Amino acid sequence: MLHSRDRARRISVRIAVLSIPLALVCAAHPILLGAPPREVNDRGVFVVSQAGRPIGTETFAIKSSSHQVEAEAKIELRVEQDGKSFEFRTSPKLVMNSDFEPLTYSWSQKSAQSSELSVDFRSTPAKAHYRTVTGQADEREFELPKDVVILDSNVFHHYQLVIQRYRRTPGGKQAFHAFIPQEALPGSLNVEDVGKEQVEVGGEKRNLRHLVITTDLARIDLWADSQDRVERVSIPAAGIEAVRKPQQ
Repeated sequence: MLHSRDRARRISVRIAVLSIPLALVCAAHPILLGAPPREVNDRGVFVVSQAGRPIGTETFAIKSSSHQVEAEAKIELRVEQDGKSFEFRTSPKLVMNSDFEPLTYSWSQKSAQSSELSVDFRSTPAKAHYRTVTGQADEREFELPKDVVILDSNVFHHYQLVIQRYRRTPGGKQAFHAFIPQEALPGSLNVEDVGKEQVEVGGEKRNLRHLVITTDLARIDLWADSQDRVERVSIPAAGIEAVRKPQQ
């Protein structure tokens, strides 16, 4: 049973403008996983900016084997709220099977108020454990489909995994079940490839695929290379951008 949204928000000292709201009704169409699994191996660094001002980095790694995909990151953000500066260090880790269905997810935050969560998707309903910023333990269960997409707040490499799911079926606009662990919110989103375009990344113009994620409350623009590696993320309503740092 889903607890109240207000209670969920006490899990972490969140950066509200970075939160990605999803549609609250899980009305996504079934996903036909007809394409064969593809290996996903990537690592890199996203530079995160708000209103054009750098606020931190996300260092991530995605690696796959014959039976599962692991994606993890170290995220460091410094933001200003009410005239004060706050530092956040978070560590998400998502383990999926070869069909990109989630198996387990863990997330921890180190700051003035630390918190953590873990979710086991292998059981039905999925079982979640939260430790809030007050130190309180909170156990929950969620009725989620096996093919749910994990798209957590302030975790930018998760968008690359969304693209991998999108590529499993032929183009067009596709609907997905989704879940934001930090918010304890299930929902839905749409993904569409709107074609190639020239866009600036790291000070240079590049021809990249433009994909758009939409929910009832938000639009997220993604630009990816020919290998479906995300090079730039833009959340216009929040003034947020994450740009992949060129490899040395």
